[in-house]
Amino acid sequence: MNENHQNLVETMFPSDGSGIKPYEWMISPTRQRQWIDDKGIFLWLAFFFSEIGAGLYFMSLFYSFRPGIVVGWLITLVLGGIIHMLYLGNPKRAWRMIMRPGTSELSRGIWIIGVFAALGFLQIIIPGGFNMLFNFIMGILCLLIISHGFATMNVIRALPAWSSTIVLPLSIISGVWVGHQLLQLMFALSGNAAVVSGMEVWAATFFLIYFLCIVLYAFGTWHMSGVAKVSIQKMLEGDLKRVTLIGTGVLAVVLPLIFTLIMWGGSTHGFLIFLRLASVLAGDLAIRYLIMKTAVYNPLI
Repeated sequence: MNENHQNLVETMFPSDGSGIKPYEWMISPTRQRQWIDDKGIFLWLAFFFSEIGAGLYFMSLFYSFRPGIVVGWLITLVLGGIIHMLYLGNPKRAWRMIMRPGTSELSRGIWIIGVFAALGFLQIIIPGGFNMLFNFIMGILCLLIISHGFATMNVIRALPAWSSTIVLPLSIISGVWVGHQLLQLMFALSGNAAVVSGMEVWAATFFLIYFLCIVLYAFGTWHMSGVAKVSIQKMLEGDLKRVTLIGTGVLAVVLPLIFTLIMWGGSTHGFLIFLRLASVLAGDLAIRYLIMKTAVYNPLI
């Protein structure tokens, strides 16, 4: 054995026993890394932007607000699409994913986004695009895009924290809640005080449902199994504890609750809406990061 090999062995398997143990994934819960570490961080961001863009588009349909669907369409396709491509890697091979819509959730998502891109463009440019049929079709497509990221994760049964039944409801209300806040800020900037005030009732409702889904996810995952419980425990350890307390506790829950109570009854203020939106965006990003970062595989033995 030459010196280089000797150094490699000593690095991988030091005498104190702290080195690589290839068998550990068979007997212990092992954290998934492909979807959040290194290039996987792009997938976290791609899912986030695609879903909040679709959420903004979805909410704008109820108000026939063309600027809202334009911005939502652009966020979903430009921000979400470009970041998604950064994750996919080699485009010469990535295109093959679209060939399996019958068996791959990821492939179905690509097809749905493609249809959304085409029909959304038509709704934007057609003067009478806000008709009941068009709105219904685009609304369904938006909900499918909002749930696409977590739906792709939900089918991976080897990761109990992702296969929870509350994952999909949490993703849908997350996209709708953040999209609603983006739309409310757009109306506030346009000076439409009456609409902004009327939206506050829905803001309180969506926030309550969002908060309940967070609680149900944490409670359900904790009691699902011993392996799933490990994911919640990891959220409360090390550096992730700070993300959980500040990101989820303060930014996603406490600050939005305070701003919502201040504006209770429709006494809205543009700056408070902006602060609540900033808090909600950061908090929702933190929650998605924690769910992806702490997922652990069921051991084989």
